Amino acid sequence: MAEPFFIAVLDDRLAAIRAKVEAFDWSLMPDAGGWQSGVGLADLKRLVDYWLADYDWRAQERRLNMLPQFTADVQGQSLHFIHARGDGSRPPLLLLHGWPGSFLEFEALIAPLVADGHDVVVPSLPGYAFSGRPVSPIGPKQTAELMHGLMVELFGTRRYLVQGGDWGAAIGGWMAHAHPDAIAGLHVNMVLLQAKDAVPKKPDEVAWAAKRAKLAKEETGYSQEQGTRPQTLGVAMSDSPVGVAAWILEKFGAWTDVPRDAHGRPDLWQAFDEDLLLTNIMLYLVEGSFVTSTWMYRGRVLEDSGTFPAGTRITVPTGVAVFPDPVFPPPPRSQAQKTYDIVQWTEMPAGGHFAALEQPELLLADMRRFFASRSVSDDAPKRSIALRSAGIIAAALAAAAVYTRATTKRIEQDVPADGRFIDVTGARIHYVDRGAGPPIVLIHGLGAQLRNFSYGVADALADTYRVILVDRPGSGYSVPTGEQPGILGQSAIIAGLIDTLALDRPPLLVGHSLGGAVALGVAAHHPGTVAGLALLAPMTQPPGSMPASVANAIESNPGGRALFANLLGTPISRAAYGLRWGKIFAPDAVPADFATRGGGGLGDRPVAVNAALVELASADVDLAAIVSRYADLTIPVALLYGRDDQVIAPSIDGDRAVAAIPGATLEMTDGGHMLPVAHPQASAASVRRCAEHVLQ
Repeated sequence: MAEPFFIAVLDDRLAAIRAKVEAFDWSLMPDAGGWQSGVGLADLKRLVDYWLADYDWRAQERRLNMLPQFTADVQGQSLHFIHARGDGSRPPLLLLHGWPGSFLEFEALIAPLVADGHDVVVPSLPGYAFSGRPVSPIGPKQTAELMHGLMVELFGTRRYLVQGGDWGAAIGGWMAHAHPDAIAGLHVNMVLLQAKDAVPKKPDEVAWAAKRAKLAKEETGYSQEQGTRPQTLGVAMSDSPVGVAAWILEKFGAWTDVPRDAHGRPDLWQAFDEDLLLTNIMLYLVEGSFVTSTWMYRGRVLEDSGTFPAGTRITVPTGVAVFPDPVFPPPPRSQAQKTYDIVQWTEMPAGGHFAALEQPELLLADMRRFFASRSVSDDAPKRSIALRSAGIIAAALAAAAVYTRATTKRIEQDVPADGRFIDVTGARIHYVDRGAGPPIVLIHGLGAQLRNFSYGVADALADTYRVILVDRPGSGYSVPTGEQPGILGQSAIIAGLIDTLALDRPPLLVGHSLGGAVALGVAAHHPGTVAGLALLAPMTQPPGSMPASVANAIESNPGGRALFANLLGTPISRAAYGLRWGKIFAPDAVPADFATRGGGGLGDRPVAVNAALVELASADVDLAAIVSRYADLTIPVALLYGRDDQVIAPSIDGDRAVAAIPGATLEMTDGGHMLPVAHPQASAASVRRCAEHVLQ
């Protein structure tokens, strides 16, 4: 049975990897001849310098966690996989990566294929990334049985499609060999396996075989080592992140279709950026899976699965995208069709071994053309006019996905994490801890982050108090370790954070806007955690702004929510940035530097859009539960509202809260809703008055 999975690498593991990268002694590495003798040291050094100075695994982790990930036990093997659900109008689609790639290769293809109607499944191969380690080396033939088992577990007897390159092509081939009735079509961008008796005979076939043999002498030393002595290699690599990076980077440089200078140096930065390369490398490091990833080569030797048996004919209709791979040249069609039933053969103008990363648009277009002829299964509804417009829609979605990724990277460069991280039950929390004295914990509002308090509130309080600014889970740089929590779920996490911090006394908890609702949840559902509440323009009542059916749909469909956030959330949020914040700040002006100094730009990222959807969807039910306990509160509660607040009505949320909470006080000040930013002096003064009363 599939279980939801979220990436949450321990800080200690990341620190250990970084320490080893920092300790690498470059003086022990004389240059043996640049890329002609292995990895180019200059390019490796560039990558490692970026690793230490600019690379942010947590940012990549947050992005990857927006994908719907799962684990399942299949025939005793734990498998990690993405499962993005389409509308069921086309057959399920299995995308298989190779070595030294990962599920990351297909990230840009998932959304448009889901938009076409496919359920898209992207596993990590056994022993790779977050899939479990096999008990012993297994090759592509045994892996094919595991992949078929996974698809049967997910879809029963429904026929499915397979696409793969490198090992993915070999595994897909063995799946088609063993289960031809289950597979509606096989699409590959590398012809890795052929029948043992498929002998080259024609002049172009013989020339191809000679070229391949010549390249093999120069380029397949890694394969010989991994196929015969993976354990020795594993010992050398298991304690050297830079060694793993070099081993993998060499393949990305040698196998990619990019220009090369007179000395053979590839311009690999034309095809890949540092974040992509390092994230792929980290997927081999964070779980120590580099060692077992090489076992596929040993498994191929042990199970003798490097060729199909003589006389084999793969009857599953096959499409081949023929990319000009500089190291593994594709055979002529006449040679390949001795083994496969090739119904589509496309010669590509560019792209090498890592087609899904190098030329995703070309690969996607070829896959769609092939799958279109194999896409109506027995139990799937047929589409009419929607099918004709699917290509346009999916192309737009693909462009949105690319825009989202680039924009998110730019936002996180402009607004980096400010503080430290701590793991608590339910989340990894980002916070800033400054000052000394009695503790005050501050939590921000909807779509915001802890920098909202940087316009004077934190400075005014830190001279007397220990001020702890917190990113709520899903906002800023705090990441839930499970599903995105709503208001009460966040209240439990904030209570856990306060407990984990082991403060010398219960703190005063400050909450702005929706953060005020979270703070009230802490006080009402976790009594004894805080000494008092100072609430700035807080949401205290169920807003009643979202129909229950809509709220339930949002909360119960994390895959659809994540898909929306990753495709459309950022473009919509960026387009509406000025209008949205203008209305929230009104009648006050939005500071020109709010996107960076105030952290407002972080609210445009997919993770923040996803969090905001859940928070709004949970507001009515969770606040109703909190309101029901107002009469039981025994701690001081002070509320401050702007007279011209156009987001939350003080006459409703303020007056009703004061009437229901024993001893609660209500103050009014000039301004609108964004008091910590637009009116920091009044906000700090209100908090200080409450602190002087509560933290005596």
